[in-house]
Amino acid sequence: MQSDPQPNRHPIVLIGYGDIAQRLANRLTDHDLVAIARHQIEPPERPRGHRGHWRAFPIDLDDVTVIPPEAAPKNAIWVYLAPPPREGQSDPRLARWLTGATHPPAGLVYISTTGVYGDHGGNWVNEATSPAPAHDRGRRRLDAEAQCQRYAQAHQIPACTLRVTGIYACDRLPVEKVRRGTPVPAGTEAPWSNRIHADDLSDILRLLIDRSERGHPVAGTFNISDNHPTPVNVTYRQIAAHFGLPQPPEASLASILEQASPMAREFLSESRRVDASAIQRALEWQPRYPTLAAALADCPRDLS
Repeated sequence: MQSDPQPNRHPIVLIGYGDIAQRLANRLTDHDLVAIARHQIEPPERPRGHRGHWRAFPIDLDDVTVIPPEAAPKNAIWVYLAPPPREGQSDPRLARWLTGATHPPAGLVYISTTGVYGDHGGNWVNEATSPAPAHDRGRRRLDAEAQCQRYAQAHQIPACTLRVTGIYACDRLPVEKVRRGTPVPAGTEAPWSNRIHADDLSDILRLLIDRSERGHPVAGTFNISDNHPTPVNVTYRQIAAHFGLPQPPEASLASILEQASPMAREFLSESRRVDASAIQRALEWQPRYPTLAAALADCPRDLS
């Protein structure tokens, strides 16, 4: 059996250098990396143990017309993680990056959201489900997906869109909400909660890069989830039990929506279960954390 060829290393450009980009950078120790961050007083630091070339650029995508050539080098793979603006139905930040970059990439990965599907009354959705965003947040992401698709077609490059569910980790849990006694929707009124651990998402991105570098890029649109949705009230109960906190009180969904922030209202007014089996098949991948319970087992009980 012939083994896969050695990967052809590409520079990796991480646009939106936050938590997930940092986790990914820690998995790319031998790559040349470019980190794009917004309004950094101090530029992002080189990841510990990184041996490749490292560049960091503070670029405000709300106010830029030309991207420095060094920030988007030739033959790079772009991983675009920057969020759209908080208003409107399009993503001008992504548009500025795509039009301002001097060199097109060898491949593009765009991080989107399953919010593009809208509300499905708790039913399952997969990649064949037609997007129907009910809020501008989802419409902005759908616009960004279309921008990436057009750009990839124009430049004849492989592009992968990841529709990501709620990202969590030990330090990304709603522990303070549970500690404050924030009420959760009662019984069957509770919408479904879908999630992916931050390390699992970073592993997927690393595998996508590896496939591209071995000449077998994975292109298309994929849902990203651990495939084990739970009602949001059950999720909060699990978190409370793990950290030894009182169980959250329950209230009617209508009363909670009245008091919720606009962002929380959007999440709580949509319910769907996300089928993400396609990415598992495409990458022959299984999550490290297939359930919230598995992840909580790795979380210290005292996060103070």
